[in-house]
Amino acid sequence: MQPIERVMNRLQGKPVDCVPYAPLTSLYGARLISCPLEEYFSVPEKYVQGQAAVTDAFEPDIVFTPFGLVIEAEAFGSKAVYFEKNPPNIRIPAITDAGDIYKIAVPDIEHHPRLMYIRESTRLLAKQYRDQIPIAAICNSPTDLPALIMGIENWIDTLLFHPAAARSLMELTSRYFVAFANALLADGASCIFTPASFSNPLIITHRIAQNVLVPVLRECYARINGPIVFHHGGARLIPFLELLHDLPNVAGFVIDPRDSFDEARGIMGTGPAIMGNLNGPLLLKNSPHTIESRCLKILENRKADPKFLFTTSNADIPYDTPVENIRIIKDTIRTFGAP
Repeated sequence: MQPIERVMNRLQGKPVDCVPYAPLTSLYGARLISCPLEEYFSVPEKYVQGQAAVTDAFEPDIVFTPFGLVIEAEAFGSKAVYFEKNPPNIRIPAITDAGDIYKIAVPDIEHHPRLMYIRESTRLLAKQYRDQIPIAAICNSPTDLPALIMGIENWIDTLLFHPAAARSLMELTSRYFVAFANALLADGASCIFTPASFSNPLIITHRIAQNVLVPVLRECYARINGPIVFHHGGARLIPFLELLHDLPNVAGFVIDPRDSFDEARGIMGTGPAIMGNLNGPLLLKNSPHTIESRCLKILENRKADPKFLFTTSNADIPYDTPVENIRIIKDTIRTFGAP
């Protein structure tokens, strides 16, 4: 069974030959081709070469476009810093005060060089793999992108004390998100993966999530021309899942390693697919035996769930993770077989 058939069947609850799996190896491709990260996250051909190496090494059922959340923020004017072995991070946000939101404009998704890097990577991946392997395009949530534009603390302050300014900024990021996500789908992406770190009970109150953020997501997601996978973004998803599980066009949820599959499925019902729970960043420190045991525990828990896909949770698998620590995931899943 081809990966695209395996994934599509699983999303619909149809039989598969084995559970589809998708380790988040956007960063890891740079290691496999020994490419400096600043070049890897700037030259589409290098990124695609890295993902070809990932595909050859691990045979994933989904290929990811660049995990380029910071790259999108660069298009809004934020300045990034690049590292030898870690993903880029924001060095200087575009603005630092709610009063400066008027300075922010939606970048040109047809010409801005940082966005064209993501789009061209998507096109090249689609050209190479779309008939065999689904392409998942990673795109900032319209409620998270402001944190990369003005800094996390400033965005929280704006949400709490400057609601009019927060609405103005989310109007811009919403307009951008819809246009960019639909452009990526037109470029050949099969679905949109969107991390939503601000659906986080440690940062945002239930009232703000329900009355401010979720309505923005609901309006934006309804305008996307393809399926969306809602990624937990490093936060536990269970506390807000009752607000999120029926968002339009959401085909699945990637849950946090601390979340319970059973509890999440109980909230969501049988509609969306469920993914995640294996902590990708910790693969660096675990032994293959420990990883195998964790994978088997997850597979056993989900063996009766026809809409379970095996993905890693949290951020990219670290650059220095031993190859065998990733390969054991595939080997364990393939030998476990279909539930």
